[in-house]
Amino acid sequence: MLGEEPVKTNIIVPNHPFRTLDAPLLRDDFYCSTLAYSTIAGTLAVGLAHRVYLWSEAFGVQHPPLDEQDPSNYVTSLSFSSDCGGKSILAIGRKSGMLSLWSTFDFDVRFEISHSDTITCVAFKQTKSRRLSEKFEGLEVDTEDLAIGDDLGNIWYYSVEWPVEEVRQRFRWNGAVTLLAKISAHTQQVCGIAWSPDGLYMATGGNDNVCLLFELHDIIPSRELGVSSNAYSPRQDCNPEDMEYQDSFSCFAANASRRLFNKRHLLGHLLPSLTAPRTRSLSAPLPSVFSQDGSIISKGERTAFIPSNRQKHKLVHSAAVKAIAFAPWQPSLLATGGGSNDRAIHFYHTPSGACLATINVYAQVTSLIWSRTRREIVATFGFAQPEHPFRIAVFAWPSCEQIAAIPWGPHGGSWDSPTDNTLVDCGRALCAVSYPGRLPSYLYETPEVLDEPSTATPAIRARLTGQDQTRPAQRLVERVVVKPRAKEGGLWCSRTVQEGCIIVASSDQSVKFHEVWSVSKGRKTSAAGPYGGSEILEGLEGLENPGPDIIH
Repeated sequence: MLGEEPVKTNIIVPNHPFRTLDAPLLRDDFYCSTLAYSTIAGTLAVGLAHRVYLWSEAFGVQHPPLDEQDPSNYVTSLSFSSDCGGKSILAIGRKSGMLSLWSTFDFDVRFEISHSDTITCVAFKQTKSRRLSEKFEGLEVDTEDLAIGDDLGNIWYYSVEWPVEEVRQRFRWNGAVTLLAKISAHTQQVCGIAWSPDGLYMATGGNDNVCLLFELHDIIPSRELGVSSNAYSPRQDCNPEDMEYQDSFSCFAANASRRLFNKRHLLGHLLPSLTAPRTRSLSAPLPSVFSQDGSIISKGERTAFIPSNRQKHKLVHSAAVKAIAFAPWQPSLLATGGGSNDRAIHFYHTPSGACLATINVYAQVTSLIWSRTRREIVATFGFAQPEHPFRIAVFAWPSCEQIAAIPWGPHGGSWDSPTDNTLVDCGRALCAVSYPGRLPSYLYETPEVLDEPSTATPAIRARLTGQDQTRPAQRLVERVVVKPRAKEGGLWCSRTVQEGCIIVASSDQSVKFHEVWSVSKGRKTSAAGPYGGSEILEGLEGLENPGPDIIH
């Protein structure tokens, strides 16, 4: 394992990133997670001090239409909404407690909500939910679930209804943000939040050295829980290439995205002068009815107030828990990573809370990302103790074998050759997100004129609800693989083209694109199933045979 004798392996991934973006003023803070990637828009969001910047293969560097902030009001966390929802909503959390919600397909920010304490973590659920519309009576619509963690350890659970541009313009209504629950979760700040792929669990990590597992039907009223709009299949991710295209990705939205990126290019664009942010305080009474320009809804019969110790399981660590990830192909398998005094990756069976395995990595674990196609997980590391140069490593599951490790050079730079100086600062990987390495493709369709809900035709109602059964099934066209330019490195291995890579925020104020998924066709798979060979746990899950290592 890391920090011990090097593991001999014929499986190699490049030590050098194939692309590096300068990120001046990137905050060197273990507790901040300032990267987010939207597969729908093909856009990377990066928080640099008090500003947010966007990067994409198609348009380069841009910035969203956010109000200018005081430099002290830095960005703490970013998250994009689900791919299945197709909205590409970016949630931006700040030190002041301000939450901003903006879609890459909009010209303006729809919602800004002020919390009384610093927002430390934001995380959209990666499956959409079906709920009754806050405006159109009797209509069930797609909504996004958003969890916000604050400096006091609270979790704020929101439902976000985000009407498409045609509906927004026709009815002069931005949508609604409804507070479903406020959970007294941790005794210190929230460091990480993750949702299970089947939408049943939420895991939260805190600076109080615990990871809490919540079963959603225990904390959200059944009338508000909603129904996940896509049945989970362990062999099929929520992939926009496989979903039928609905009203949420209209011709108007796609064109608006292009106009936004073309008109708001960072280079040569002067930011507006400092203005007071348009916010609404959650400490003040919030409207219980919606208005024409959108709503923030919170009232007794709608909001559940969950006291402490209502979690299903409390998973104790030896340091803060920031890195949390559910396996996309086995939603009851959870991986967590501890901070400086823990320095390990832990694996749990979520229904029982049983710890399945622990890998000592001798470093802060700052992020965990599961492979979508194989039983493998990649981890990124912060401060190492004892010092070692590895800042990225890949492990097999359930064997916990180290498959690959990527060392960093001095101050986070590239590793060119070994050094005898054990005190050299190799920098830190602050956080990471998955990058598919593909350009998004938009499906164009002609917008329809919407009538009033009371007189809307079945086709119009279907467009409002996202369940258009009267129109031919349409799918996103095949995406084009983006290969690095010659100056950015060599060709990607075949598995990188298939699965993508990871984007890592580095303490040297850069953002690095690393290949991590090695080609290992001949690697012998473990005979154990996804729960480390536990016949009891695998029996509870209905598993009889571990099956192939490659997940289709």
